Amino acid sequence: MKITLSATQKQQIDLLITKLQHAFSSTESEDFLCECQLESANLPKSLRKHFYELRTQIHKSGFFLLEGFEVDNNKIGETPQHWDTSWENSRTLREEIFQCLISCSLGEPFGWNTQENGRVLRNIVPIEADKNEQLGGSSSVPLFWHIEEAFHPHRAEMMTIMCYRNNERAGTNICSITQMNIPEQYLIILKQPRFLIEPDKSHFPENNKSKHWELQSEEFLKIKNFLLNPAPVPIISGPEGHERLVIDQAFMSAVDGDKEATEALEWLYQHMDEVRTTVQMNPGDVVFLDNRRVAHGRAIYKPNYGPQARWLRRINIAADLTKSFEWKQAPYARKIL
Repeated sequence: MKITLSATQKQQIDLLITKLQHAFSSTESEDFLCECQLESANLPKSLRKHFYELRTQIHKSGFFLLEGFEVDNNKIGETPQHWDTSWENSRTLREEIFQCLISCSLGEPFGWNTQENGRVLRNIVPIEADKNEQLGGSSSVPLFWHIEEAFHPHRAEMMTIMCYRNNERAGTNICSITQMNIPEQYLIILKQPRFLIEPDKSHFPENNKSKHWELQSEEFLKIKNFLLNPAPVPIISGPEGHERLVIDQAFMSAVDGDKEATEALEWLYQHMDEVRTTVQMNPGDVVFLDNRRVAHGRAIYKPNYGPQARWLRRINIAADLTKSFEWKQAPYARKIL
């Protein structure tokens, strides 16, 4: 599904952005996100209707593309050469506020302590050292099917991915559980706790080395426990017509020796490849994903690694910040430890 902003909608959104730009120089603060949450109620009602339907699962597929927001290629400056960039960038403040506003209509943006020290609005750019890894900076290998933080009980319910640049025409692969037609013999297996999921590498210490902060080894102990003691989980859960999906192809496997589960999992990956939707995002485009029902990935592409390289931003969104209170310093905190 594709939604195109009208001229009137863009005018209304620009007024909200300008108001927030006058008050804040960065989107990475609790004060900004609280104010952004309040201002998101003033977004055009016709837009908020789409967001509401996605959040409440009235929207059948669980994803859509919003287009029509204009990005000035010269004004936003060069693509960062790494995710480890400043948290304050006045050149992209307008674009950041826009993504935060529409994300707040879905819930509460949040970050992970073990993923860029809790940064809410993450940069996704090609990194040559990571080109063969299952990380956002890869390019020489497909980014396999996954939902964000599939291993964690407090993963995002929703997410937005916004495009700043995509001259390479890289494709974002999307597959909703509503697109799948799973035979009963496999569905029975996929609904049973016969699968293990490890944390993805973006939460490991070696992928969180920064010039701007330093995380201590003890801050990764909870992540290490997921790695050492993964609990068997089902891939599909929920009643018929309202199923939910938990998947991370690069870091998921059947329980040792379970040949039936392995066969079902391999069939599922192949089926997802066959029924997937591929989107080539343009600057200003935003993909909205229900992280409870929709997996995503990325095709192989050839990045230029220069100042005009592919550049996306991603926001994880929680329906209720207090559900993860035992993982944070305060119930309403936005950083999961």
